Amino acid sequence: MPLNAKLAMYVMPAERATLGQTTDFYTHLFGIKFCRTLTDLVKVMHTPISIDGAMFCVEGRERQPGEEAIPFAVFVVDSLDESEKELHELGGQFIGERFVLPMDERVMPVHREEMLGIGRHESQITSKIGIMRMMTDPSGNMLALLQIDADSQYWFKTGPYRIGLTVNQMAQWERECELADSLDLEPI
Repeated sequence: MPLNAKLAMYVMPAERATLGQTTDFYTHLFGIKFCRTLTDLVKVMHTPISIDGAMFCVEGRERQPGEEAIPFAVFVVDSLDESEKELHELGGQFIGERFVLPMDERVMPVHREEMLGIGRHESQITSKIGIMRMMTDPSGNMLALLQIDADSQYWFKTGPYRIGLTVNQMAQWERECELADSLDLEPI
């Protein structure tokens, strides 16, 4: 059964020394302000790029000599265990271990107030965004899987807050697939 993952973020790498300049570049490109993430664990600037909560991020870090700067997508999944198992069986390879994406304790009072304001119960509020795992697909492209905590679903528009494709988008997609199937194209 398909995992029905949601694209949550696209992460563009930058050297720490050029993080500001790279962020300015994408601010100009998108026409929207970037802000930093709510943790010191990573140095990331981000901005929303769609109504469904998808984010574009610029990650500043020091690379090792010879290490490539590789952009990657982050997909929200319902179950990290299930997703890792199924994607590994389809040829995915893991990079490192799982890790927690924490929220800085200084933002927790505001976060708690906002979560209670949208109807979350105190017991549902955590101090982390979720748990992440880096991997590659069968072609060697890097990606990340993120199992989001319930109180972060609102910000990423996933779980009960997910915004799906419209009926018109799906109808247009079906027409495009039918058209592609009707053409005498070279097999992929």
